Amino acid sequence: MRHRNKKGRLGRRTAWRKATLKSMAGDLFTYQRIETTQAKAKALKVFAEPLVTLARKNPDSVAARRQAFSKLCDRKVVKALFDEIAPLFKDVDGGYTRTILTGTRKGDGAQLAMIELTRKTISEDDLLGITKEKKLAAKKKKKAEARKAKEEEAVQKGHVAPEVDIEEKEERVVEDRKKEKAHTEQKKVESKKTKGGFFRRFQRKKLGPKGPK
Repeated sequence: MRHRNKKGRLGRRTAWRKATLKSMAGDLFTYQRIETTQAKAKALKVFAEPLVTLARKNPDSVAARRQAFSKLCDRKVVKALFDEIAPLFKDVDGGYTRTILTGTRKGDGAQLAMIELTRKTISEDDLLGITKEKKLAAKKKKKAEARKAKEEEAVQKGHVAPEVDIEEKEERVVEDRKKEKAHTEQKKVESKKTKGGFFRRFQRKKLGPKGPK
């Protein structure tokens, strides 16, 4: 029989381990997704899920909030836990978190894992850091790629002649105009330098007091 089997010690002393789990639980309830090692993720799951159960069963209890505060020691995190996260799991009896293995860490080869809440108030785009500008750029890129693929297929089949994109046409027109303008300016400069043409070489030299210079 396995008496006194140690689990989730994390190679730390008691105070150090409690501080680690407290900090990680605060980050999990704030950002709703964090990446850490597999061992820490397992220990965090055992620490965080009972707090979600406490908040879910006692949403209006001051005593329950004080009990959660004794574990987390952060008023903002406790407020987010009771007001935002607990209502998401109102009809769920467990399985508040999920752990996904993400690879190994360089250096010591530790197994990395991502632990997140199964129901979140933060969207996936915000979690991944995708802004509106990046979304629009990605949509434009997809549309351009799809249009280009269709045109290539049509050209290969011989149905349609290859078409140039409107933006490319505009860029070409602007470049042609710039070239024409530069060419005309260069002609003007050259005409000023060679003013007089062929007869300039036969102009009489100025005469000084001692004759021609």
